[in-house]
Amino acid sequence: MECNANTFTAKLISIISVEEGLKSEVADCIRMRANIDKRELKNDNVVAIFNISGTTSYQAFFIDGEESIDYIKTKLNEMETSLNYDSEETLKRYIERMIK
Repeated sequence: MECNANTFTAKLISIISVEEGLKSEVADCIRMRANIDKRELKNDNVVAIFNISGTTSYQAFFIDGEESIDYIKTKLNEMETSLNYDSEETLKRYIERMIK
């Protein structure tokens, strides 16, 4: 059995439109992610907002389709953070509905 070396866990707290997110306390997180991803903010884009357990940190990631989950997990891993199982399952169900 292999132990997970990641120190933190990311828990999904919301899936919202950019328009809604820019009116909330996570607006800076969304702007920062757009800057990191070199992406233009569009009101109808969808973002997943995560709280990093044991911290006051929030992370935002754009949801574009099935590849979004692998991207999120890769970026979280770079932060020594694991994606919470229930959060991953919720994202999968959301994306399935989104691409139908």
